[in-house]
Amino acid sequence: MENWLKKAYEDVPEKTAVKYGEETMTYKVLYEEAHSLAGKIKSLGEKRIGVYIYNSLESLKLIHALMQAKVEIVFINTRLTNREITVQLEDVNVSTIIATKPFEIDGFEVIGLEVLDQLEPVDFEAGFSEEDTLSIMFTSGTTGRAKAVKQTYLNHYASAKGCESRFGYDSDSVWLQINPIFHISGLSIVLRSVIAQCTNILVDKFDEAEIVTLLKTNDVTHTSLVPIMLERLIAVSNDFGSHLKGILLGGAGVTKKVLKEALDNGLPVYNSFGMTETCSQIVSIPYHDKKILDGTVGKALKNVSIKTDDNDELLVRADNVTPGYLNAPMAQADGYFKTGDLAHIDEEGYLYILDRRKDLIISGGENIYPKEIEDRVHEVDGVEGCVVVKVKDEKWGETPVLLVHGDRNIEEDILNHLNATLARYKMPKEIHFVDHIIMTSTGKVSRQQNFEHYIK
Repeated sequence: MENWLKKAYEDVPEKTAVKYGEETMTYKVLYEEAHSLAGKIKSLGEKRIGVYIYNSLESLKLIHALMQAKVEIVFINTRLTNREITVQLEDVNVSTIIATKPFEIDGFEVIGLEVLDQLEPVDFEAGFSEEDTLSIMFTSGTTGRAKAVKQTYLNHYASAKGCESRFGYDSDSVWLQINPIFHISGLSIVLRSVIAQCTNILVDKFDEAEIVTLLKTNDVTHTSLVPIMLERLIAVSNDFGSHLKGILLGGAGVTKKVLKEALDNGLPVYNSFGMTETCSQIVSIPYHDKKILDGTVGKALKNVSIKTDDNDELLVRADNVTPGYLNAPMAQADGYFKTGDLAHIDEEGYLYILDRRKDLIISGGENIYPKEIEDRVHEVDGVEGCVVVKVKDEKWGETPVLLVHGDRNIEEDILNHLNATLARYKMPKEIHFVDHIIMTSTGKVSRQQNFEHYIK
């Protein structure tokens, strides 16, 4: 497969590849520095390396250096606790982490850029093939067990070309990247930009006023947002600049109210649906499609095949679908990936998601798995039973609420334990002590019955 960064270096060496704050880097400089850093990374002798990064020039250069060195990149969600990170990295046999921000964790070798830069480089042959693993990202089903998703160079290339076919960006485009690189939505922008040889403007923190200013002062043509970001931007301004051609929405379901408000303000929004296993979106719908307010997430992208089975489960076949998990079997049927999502496809090919993995809670674009919270709660003395249910939230979309049966004087103990073992975004919005946890006839906890009895 063609070396994307090298080709950009050869074709448009003086074009701005990336901008971060007041710093810029051309494709020539990015390639040369990434290639130099790759030799030092190769000296570590690791096939697979974890990265603990934030959106910055140095992080982008590191990603490209790892690709040039053909080292598999294991992305760490920086919002996780050390315990959660340890479990994930041990599951995929990672012992070395390169960090572009301060980070300490027991049991791993953490290398900062200053130390990395002092290493003696070794000779290596740059380049990669379609089937090589570019990245590994963690996702999971509603059981909460993290799955390590392999994402190949072909997966990412197919995803980029599919997005390009619908979203309409090219070498003259300017992307504004707010999504973190360690998420598939963020990494996808990094890779789309270099494949298309356009400019990527990186932002590390979401600040409404700053984003509006960046959109207008940098002639931004394309950006990607989770719905809560769009909602917050619309609240402060309806002027996002005259060059904006597309706002790609994903990461969580968007309400009809927010979509309508965006359209009423003349914003070029594209709704979409995808997952880590498909290297970002598989369907999308543009602002000018009359069905965008009907609840659909759109039609399949170029070279993506979707269908539903007899149980209404969404099945996907495409070059951007992962070849599998490192640590778990992948559900397939006749060459199609079984997503676990219930869906409907109408006669015109528009996809409607009926239930995103039944128990999954999507809060501000982050996945929260009820069982993971419940497992931690059960570790607290005095808890006899518990269940996590999801409730609608105007700000975050959905949030977890914890129902506990047991000693009513242990709320502080529960909160302390959860704070120590879970990322902040996974914390229950409320804790209710109840007389009993409702079970099904087969002895399983019924989330739906508990929600209807105690919350609804």
